[in-house]
Amino acid sequence: MLKPPLNPMLLYTRKKPFNSRDYIFELKWDGYRCLAYIKQGKVTLQSRNKKYFTDKFPELKDISDLIKNNNAVLDGEICWLNKEGKPDFKKLQGRLSTIKPDKKESISLIVWDLLANNNEDVYHLPLLERKKKLAEIIKKESRLLIVTPYIDTDGKKMFKFAQDNQLEGIVAKEKNSPYEFKRSRSWYKIKIWQYTDVLIVGYSRNNTALLVGELDKDKLNILGKVKLALQENEKEALFRFLPSLHTEQLVSNKDFPDIIWVKPHLKCRIRYTELTRHNTFRHGYVVRILF
Repeated sequence: MLKPPLNPMLLYTRKKPFNSRDYIFELKWDGYRCLAYIKQGKVTLQSRNKKYFTDKFPELKDISDLIKNNNAVLDGEICWLNKEGKPDFKKLQGRLSTIKPDKKESISLIVWDLLANNNEDVYHLPLLERKKKLAEIIKKESRLLIVTPYIDTDGKKMFKFAQDNQLEGIVAKEKNSPYEFKRSRSWYKIKIWQYTDVLIVGYSRNNTALLVGELDKDKLNILGKVKLALQENEKEALFRFLPSLHTEQLVSNKDFPDIIWVKPHLKCRIRYTELTRHNTFRHGYVVRILF
């Protein structure tokens, strides 16, 4: 049977939802990617980056009681779910800094794939066959272990559902795809973005990111660094113009040693998924300069 650590199968990005008879569509869960190894009833949790964080989620050690055999490898996402069953990434982030986790919190493992079952590797089977086997080994679902639902063909319908429920987006997966331990074009993520306009207050010395902020009653609040998603000609125009706005540091510079500060005279439009608990942009990108 497969042994840790493994590379999880990663997705490419598509900008728009689509319909296809060759695909199924799932919700995109906002949490920590997790490969769960169950061996003789003992659970080991591995992150996307091949780090083990089993001790950070002690309640998930009980998921072995919810499947029908003592040996399996599952792929999924660890989420903090609120009362409506929606993921709250800010709450989940707090768990990793907690010394003694509270088992009463709403931590769940959302699973969508089965890579090995009862000492037999099944990752090479078509996706729908793996999902059928996954459903068969689940003894019962609970708050701890949830199998993500999916729909056939109608990705636009699933995307609309995600929009209406203010979720992160959806995932499209080719029905006949085997599990690949790398990024694969058999799986796509389609995100739901939010947009806002903010002030440019600085830029990195290597010209790869902007520092942005907002004014609140003449007080400048720093909202963190964001990457650039601009055309090359737009980047060139921006970095030709910014030196004309150079100024001394606007706030304490200890958190941004690589930043060149500029007068907050220029705005940009940001694309992001949500604000973090530190009031910065998660998955933030500059998509337009507002000259």
